[in-house]
Amino acid sequence: MKKQDALPIGEIIAQFISEKNIGQKLDETQIMRLWPKIAGETVNAYTQSMYVHNRTLYVRLSSAVLRNELLMLRSELLNRLNTEMGHPVIDNIIFR
Repeated sequence: MKKQDALPIGEIIAQFISEKNIGQKLDETQIMRLWPKIAGETVNAYTQSMYVHNRTLYVRLSSAVLRNELLMLRSELLNRLNTEMGHPVIDNIIFR
């Protein structure tokens, strides 16, 4: 490979992600990493598990009272998560 044929590493990674169709999975993983920042450390302490399926974030909480509070804040949390990502990644949040 000649020097003028070299591509920046960022471009190579973006091309790989595009070819392998793993961009959505990477975004979903990033959403789960953002949860403590967006929801707060207190909410995160009561979060038992979470996963994304069909553009829906499922969050299992250990407190029914907190679950009811978060139900009222669902649209705000959804908006903040997608805004932080820079594009829509999830369409709904379900608290269990």
